Amino acid sequence: MAKLLMFGLTDSGITSKVNEDTFSCQGKIYPDMISGHEEKSIGCTDYTQLYIVTEGFGGPTVGDVSGRVAQSLAQEMVGNLNIFRKNTLDFESFALAFLSEADHRIKLQIRNKSEQPAGTSLCLLLIDGNEAYVLNIGSTASFLFRENELLRLTKPNIEKNGMPSAWLGQKGPLNFDRVQPSINRLVLTPGDIILLATHSVYSAFSSGELKREFLSPDAFTGTIRSIHENSINAEERTNHTTLAIKVQNLDLDQMSLPPVNAGYMQDTGPNPYKRPNQNMAKTQMYEHGSYHAENNTAGDVSYENAYMAASRAASAAQEYNSQRQRNSAAGNRPGRDNMNDFGDDSDEDDRENPFSVFFRYLLLGFLIGLVLLLIIWIFLI
Repeated sequence: MAKLLMFGLTDSGITSKVNEDTFSCQGKIYPDMISGHEEKSIGCTDYTQLYIVTEGFGGPTVGDVSGRVAQSLAQEMVGNLNIFRKNTLDFESFALAFLSEADHRIKLQIRNKSEQPAGTSLCLLLIDGNEAYVLNIGSTASFLFRENELLRLTKPNIEKNGMPSAWLGQKGPLNFDRVQPSINRLVLTPGDIILLATHSVYSAFSSGELKREFLSPDAFTGTIRSIHENSINAEERTNHTTLAIKVQNLDLDQMSLPPVNAGYMQDTGPNPYKRPNQNMAKTQMYEHGSYHAENNTAGDVSYENAYMAASRAASAAQEYNSQRQRNSAAGNRPGRDNMNDFGDDSDEDDRENPFSVFFRYLLLGFLIGLVLLLIIWIFLI
């Protein structure tokens, strides 16, 4: 179970009066008002946690509404997450079903409000135990700061002019054969910081500049606020939304896994979120978070990410070391961490030698007999 600290901020911008962005945490969508500044900080230890940033466009009552429609659907589907569980969580099926249904619902919601391209980009983070799944489509993006390295988790779908090449909503048909949403999975480790941001935020920094922001001596909330405010100073006319979570610790001892196959076995009907002609085999996992400069059409943001390939190994090693510490605290001798209880002789020193027991009782019997003889001798005298 991950103990996380979340900090989210959103601004309509210095000169803009309408905020078409949203972010969500613990089932609530922000901002409460369509303009101005809003921020939220929470701690959470839930087994399943959902965080989303949306970047809407198309005008008031279009871009912001599109984001809120997607937010509400995501919360609804996470409440029915067992539909997508078998032995493990099938996040790819969840992601594609969510994108298809969200695109459909947004189109229905805004079809009478705009004839121009309109809708929302979206970055979604789903925490499931000590694993994290990230989904991105459109101009939003996500990053991981781990052990002083900054890695890109998901790539944006974006044009050279900064506009999204894919989105959810009006005149943006979701075609998984043509546009691949970006999906990634990672095993969390203590100290990880995951950043979800709109294009106006991350495009204000080069890779080195954003890394230096994370390396600053400020506290977590101070670092994220600095990133957010500096992006506003660079691009004041656009909306800005920044959401970050920090892994404070992983309590592996108290993790209570959801019942295997519980929802899958009970759900005998079809998946209600799977839309017709939805191809679940087309999306490729963005396994290593690689995003090189030659593929960057939105600026000069480029990230070293070879470390990402070893993240699972590092997490597994950490879990192994934690298990060793727990075993040592329980009294097991080093070198026996992988042995089962049937062969464990850790209490061997507590068992007494049978010969010592025999001689002890023999001595005791001799002493008792000697005492009896002395008593008889005294009475006879």
